[in-house]
Order: sequence, then structure tokens, then C-alpha cells
Amino acid sequence: MSQSRFLPLLRTELHLILRERLTWAILAALLAALCLGGHTGAQRVAGERAAMAQASDDAARSLRDAKEAAARYAVPRAMTVNYWQDPTHAFGYMHYFLAAYAVKPPTPLAVLSAGQSEIQPAAMKTSFGFSTVFEDTAYELGSSAALRLGPFDLAFVLIYLVPLAVIAIAGTRLAAEQDAGILRLIAAQPVHPRIVAGAKFGAAALILVAAVIGGTALALALAGWRDLPPGWATTLALLAAALCAYVVLWVAACALAASLWRGAVASLTILVLTWACVTVVLPALLGLAVDKLAPPPSRIAAIDASRQVQDAFYRGDEAAKVTAAWLTARLPGTTDRPDLRETPQIKRLARDAFYETTLAPYRAGMQARAEGAAAWSARLALLSPATTLALALATAAGTDAARHAAFLAAASEYRRSLRAFFEPRILAQEVRPAAVCAGCPARLDFDAYDAVPRFPTVIAADAARWQAALSALTLWGVALALAGLAFRRFAIWSV
Repeated sequence: MSQSRFLPLLRTELHLILRERLTWAILAALLAALCLGGHTGAQRVAGERAAMAQASDDAARSLRDAKEAAARYAVPRAMTVNYWQDPTHAFGYMHYFLAAYAVKPPTPLAVLSAGQSEIQPAAMKTSFGFSTVFEDTAYELGSSAALRLGPFDLAFVLIYLVPLAVIAIAGTRLAAEQDAGILRLIAAQPVHPRIVAGAKFGAAALILVAAVIGGTALALALAGWRDLPPGWATTLALLAAALCAYVVLWVAACALAASLWRGAVASLTILVLTWACVTVVLPALLGLAVDKLAPPPSRIAAIDASRQVQDAFYRGDEAAKVTAAWLTARLPGTTDRPDLRETPQIKRLARDAFYETTLAPYRAGMQARAEGAAAWSARLALLSPATTLALALATAAGTDAARHAAFLAAASEYRRSLRAFFEPRILAQEVRPAAVCAGCPARLDFDAYDAVPRFPTVIAADAARWQAALSALTLWGVALALAGLAFRRFAIWSV
């Protein structure tokens, strides 16, 4: 490709594209869509942060109420405090006062993609004593109509609308000249078709890449995006590279369609059908493949099992047997204390442990499916440019399936750590039931409020950075392959 002829043609094509009113109309509509998507993402992130702030306030209020009640009950007075409402009783604090939450904070790039956040809670209150298999039963999904429509976020604009903008601007390059008969005049000139095609589609690629990257940066700025923490700037740069590759990929597809020499109508038809297959049909087929490769367990069976375990515990003398076995396993030296088996606290702990053990296979199945589906989704996403970019954006935003599966596992582990913290203290209080203060209405032998385990909130930047790099490499590989194929087909004029 002769540089002396290519660069003047490139400048001419840039000037011609920018003079077209349709170009500016398309770019203006795309910019408006990007800004709206950024605003929607900012609202979603603000809602998640508000939910986490509310959870933090609830936990602080519960702790404050417990300490104030403990101070009131530390003075002898003529009143009775039930054990389940006593903040100085480990059992009472655990079941009545404690407000412990598992939270999944948004990442610094959470504005980019809603992912599956509309059906995946970012904050869950830890509960005890329920025979449920699911960790997020208290989450409200919201409007079913809104869920069917899906979120209008930056990811939607970048994945679905950007290709349409590329097709609208670059889809008829060369093909329109062919229909108008101008291409014969161009072919009569001493210039190679690769130079002409390179100039036309190269100019379109430069304008579209600048518009998409600049528009996305403006949308992030208007959405209140600030400086990134250490390590996240690399992720953002890799995402920008992936987005550039995505735009170049669709420009290369336009060039490949033009190289068929079928005219403007045929080129646009081919490109729109390709867009539908790449962004809609293929991702839907990949979703079906994930369901086949990682089939979800029956939720009805899990719910039925939770009901059956309740019936089993209260059937006949099963409760007494379970309580005796549980107590003997934890306090072998209390076999001469049959009174312990009759205390409500011991019965409750034994019942909860029975629920936990019996339903453990169902929880493990649900967790294994979540992790398997996330793993298969990550593998199959590379088969479509749209899902490749979508996964990179969702991982950077922290709304991907893999992070939520890890969050559910961490929430389950957190619930077990709380039980491990309170259980020995409750047992110790029941073995020595005497109150510390004579005449005081409370036990006053539990004050380890600040030692209660807290949920470890982790935002892993490595996964986002790795996925962004993999997506960028994949998209650039496909883009260069399409560009190379188009370059090969433009060896001769076909007019």
C-alpha cells in the first residue's frame, strides 16, 4: 500500500465522512445513549451504596441498642427480661439484637455494566434458625416487567448500539459508490483497490473509535466517575483496548461485506443479519449451552426438602434424640446433666445444626451449580464478540456471575463463623446458669459485642484485569482476522 497515495486519500475520506450530516446525527444519538447509560449505571450504583449504608446503619443501631439495654439491665431492679431479649446473654444477643450483613460493594468501575445485579443482591442480612437452602431469600427482585426489558446501561449501548452505529456509517462505503456508478471511475484511476478500501474504512474506523472512546469517557465523567484506586487504571486501559477492538471488528466486517461487491442494500442486509446473530442469537444459544453443561438443581426439590426437614425434627421423639446427640458431641462431660437437653437454647442450637447438616447437600449443589455456570459462561463467552466484551465489562463492574457465586459462598461461610463464635459461649452460659449480678434482670456475662466477626469485604482487581486482557486479545484477534480477509479480497476491482 503506497503511503504517498494512501494518506491523501485517508485525509479526503475523513473530510467527507465528517461533512455528512448523517454522521453527526448518528454520533449525537450514540453520545446521548452513552450518557443515558452512564446515568442509569450511576443511579444503580448509588442504590447499592445506599442499601449498604442502610445495612451498616442497622448494624450500628442494633449494637447501640444492645449496649444501652445492657447498661440498663446492669442495675438491680424488679423486672424480668426474657433470655431471648437479653443482650448480655449470648443467645439473646445472637437472635434478637445482632444485625450482621454480608455485603458486596461495587467496584470502582461498577457504572459500566449492571450485569446480573438486578437479580443478585449486594447486601444480605444473616439469619439463623431457618430451614432454607437459599442465602438470599429476603431479596426483592422488583418489577418483573423491568427485569424482562433489562437495564439500559453503558454495556448495553457499547455491545448492541455501537455496532449499529458502525454499520450506519461504514456499512455502505464502496457499496454506495458501486450502486451510483462512481466506482467504475475510481477503478479507472491508477490506484489499487486496497488503497481505496483502506482509506475509506480506515477513516471510518478512526472517527468511530474516537467517538466511542470519547463518548464513553464523557459518560463516565457525567456519571460522577472519579480517580481509580491503584491497579484499576490498567483494567480501564485494557477495557479501552477491548472496546477499540470491538469497533474495529465491526468496521472490518463492513469492509468484508463491501468486498463481496453486492451493492449497498445487500451489504446492509448482510451486516444487520450478522449483528442479530452475533449479539442476539449466538448469546442466546450460549446461554442454553450453559444450562445444559451446568444444569440447575431443582429449586422446588430444595424447598420441599426444607419443609421435610422441619417435619422430621418435630416428628415423635426425634427432637429429643437430635438434641441429646448434638449436646453429647459438643460437651461429652455433660451426660449426667439431662436438664441441659430441655433448655430452649440448647434445643434451638441442636435444631439449627440439624437443619444445617441435613440441607448441606442441597446448598452444596446450588453453590456448585453457580460456580459451574460462571466457569462455563466465561469459557463460552469467547465464542461471540458480544459476549466477550460483555463479560469483560461485567467483571470490571463486579456484576458477573463468578463474583456473585463467590459472594454467596462467603456469606454462607460468614454465617457459619458467627455460629461458631456464639455457640461455645451459649453452651458455657447454660452449663453455668447463675447470673453475675444478684437482683439484676440480665445475665451480664456476655459483653463481647465488638469481637463479633465481621464480613470480609473484598474487591479483587486481578480477575477484572485478567478478563479485560483476555477479551482485548480475543477481540483484536478476530478484528485483525476479518481485516486480513477483507484485505485479501480487495486484490482486484470487481466492477
